[in-house]
Amino acid sequence: MNGEFSIPVPDRLPTRISPCPIVEAILEIRFITSESWRTLPGLLFAHIRDRYPEQKDLPLAQLPEEIRRREPAFTYQPLVQFLSRDFLIQFGPRVVSLVTKPNEYPGWAALENEMTWLLTELQKIGFIAEGERLGVRYINFFDLDIFEKLLLDVLTGGKRLAGAELSIATVLPRPPLTARLQVVNSAILGTGDTARRGSVFDVDVWLRSLDFDLFQNGLAKFGEAHQFEKQIFFGLLKPEFLTTLNPVYE
Repeated sequence: MNGEFSIPVPDRLPTRISPCPIVEAILEIRFITSESWRTLPGLLFAHIRDRYPEQKDLPLAQLPEEIRRREPAFTYQPLVQFLSRDFLIQFGPRVVSLVTKPNEYPGWAALENEMTWLLTELQKIGFIAEGERLGVRYINFFDLDIFEKLLLDVLTGGKRLAGAELSIATVLPRPPLTARLQVVNSAILGTGDTARRGSVFDVDVWLRSLDFDLFQNGLAKFGEAHQFEKQIFFGLLKPEFLTTLNPVYE
């Protein structure tokens, strides 16, 4: 175990578990550009259309541009989506993200390969003046109360707090990386007849602008952020629960 971090990190991390709980994985780049948003979707689509032939607007795109500019919460929200067989690219005036299809996580190697290709295309287009934030986010779903399976307790008056609805959110710094952990045991996945009730285990890891150079070491930094995310995820699972997930090691 690694004693330098508040979460006990296992000596070995699985390469995969089954059943896979990953609902969605997101590799996000927030950036600075001098280009007008009106030109950007066309510029990007021209370079990726052979691989991402389908384009569709997201709901936020229906709002007038002036309203979006005045609302800080919209600054890094995507407005358009490009779809391929295996991935989505979500794109906005200050953000571009590579996203896995819902409940179809292909593994880190495939995700990393796709980001390698996307970074190459973004560098060719040249509209990104500077990377502002680089992030890796994994959202996991379990059909059970995940708090019972974690090395994580919420205490009140020295007693463990447990209940039908429990939610925690905390920030875990390990400079230059920062992670935001959110765990909820009363989440609903899907809608209608396919809705499932269970727990969400959400880890978002990021680097700020001074800690990466997008086209020089961006891919390596994505790898470091992903490794930190894995250490948090597997470090918090009770060993006996991890065994039930049929971990595979390299």
